[in-house]
Amino acid sequence: MFNLSKYIKFEGDKTIWSIVILLLILSLLIVYSVEGLVSVKSHFRNIFLGFIAMYAVHKLKFKYFSKLSVVGYAISIVLLITVLLFGIEINGAKRWVSLYGMSFQPSDFAKVMVIIFLSRQISKYRDDIKDWKGFIWHLLAPLGIISLMILPSNFSTAALVFVNGFVLMIFGKIHYKFLLTIVAASLFGVGTIYFSGKYIPAFQDLVPRSVTWVSRIDGFLYPSEDHNKNEGHQLNESKVAIKNGGFLGKGPGKGIQRHFLFAGSSDFVYALTIEQYGIIFGGVLPMFMYLLFYYRSIIISQRTESVFGSLMVAGLSFTFLFQAAINMAVNVGLFPVTGQTLPLISKGGTSIIFTCIAMGVILSVSRNSEDREYETA
Repeated sequence: MFNLSKYIKFEGDKTIWSIVILLLILSLLIVYSVEGLVSVKSHFRNIFLGFIAMYAVHKLKFKYFSKLSVVGYAISIVLLITVLLFGIEINGAKRWVSLYGMSFQPSDFAKVMVIIFLSRQISKYRDDIKDWKGFIWHLLAPLGIISLMILPSNFSTAALVFVNGFVLMIFGKIHYKFLLTIVAASLFGVGTIYFSGKYIPAFQDLVPRSVTWVSRIDGFLYPSEDHNKNEGHQLNESKVAIKNGGFLGKGPGKGIQRHFLFAGSSDFVYALTIEQYGIIFGGVLPMFMYLLFYYRSIIISQRTESVFGSLMVAGLSFTFLFQAAINMAVNVGLFPVTGQTLPLISKGGTSIIFTCIAMGVILSVSRNSEDREYETA
C-alpha cells in the first residue's frame, strides 16, 4: 500500500508548523463566514499554494538563501518600478501588477526579500559596516531604496519595511551612532511628509495619497464628527463588532458587522473574529499563538550558529509579529487605520503565499541550525 509519509516529512520546529496550520484553518473559517463559499474557494487555493511553497522552501538548506536574496532583491526593484509606472490602481493606490492574468502586490515580495538580503549584508560585510560609507552602502541604501519605492502608494507598508530593517540592525548589533541617526532622520521625514501633505497643495498634487495619510492620522488624533463619518467610520464599526462578540462570541457565521465593515475579511478581520468567537477564543487565542510563534523563533535564532541564519529568523519573525500587532491595534482603536492585514488569517493572494514562504525560511533554519557554510552556496 502506498505510504505517503515516506515521501512527505514535515521537518523543523513542530510548534511553528502547528501554529501556522491552526492560523490557516481559522482563516478559512473566518473568510467563509464573512464572504461565503465562492470567496473561500479562491482563498483555499491561495492557502494551498502557500502551503506547498512553504513545504518546498523548508526543504532547502538555508545557506542557498544568501545568494538567492541578491537575485530576489534585484527582482523586487524591477517589480516596484513596474508598479510605479504600470501598476493597477485600486481604491486610489497603485499597489498591484498583473502577471499572466494574476494580480499581486510586489511589496509583499519585497518586504520578505529585503530582510533576507539585509541579513546577508550584515553577516557577510560586518567588518565593513563600522564606518558611514560601509553602513550606507551595504545597509541603509538597500533598505532606503525599497522603502522609498513603496512609499508613494503605500505609506504604512513602506514604514513597516523600514522599521523591520531598523530592528534587524539592532539584532545585528549595528553601532548605536548609526541607529540614533536613523531614528532622528526618520522622525524628521515623517513630520515633513505629514505637514506637507496637510498644508502644501503642490505636495498633495505630487503625492495624492498624502491626503489619505493625513486624514487617517487626523481621524485617529482628533476624532471629530467629520472624521467619524469618513476615516473613523471603519474604526467605529470595528469597535461595535468587538463589543458584540463579548467573551464567548455570537457564534461562527452569526456576526452582523460583516455587512458594515469594509475589508472585513482582510484589514478588519480581527474584529470580526472576536465578534464570532469572542474575546477569549477570537481575540486572546490568536494573540497567544503569534507570541508563541515569536518565542519559538527567538529560540531558533539563538540556537543557530550561523549569523546569517540567526538574523533571518529574528528579522522575519519580528516582521510577522509586528504586522500582526499593528493590525490588532488598528482593530481595537489603538493605532490609525493602515491597511495592514493580519498575517495568515486575513484573506489575501500573494500576501498569504509570501508569508508562507517566510515561514518556510524560518523552518529551514530550524532544521539546519548547525549549518555555518552558507557563504559557500
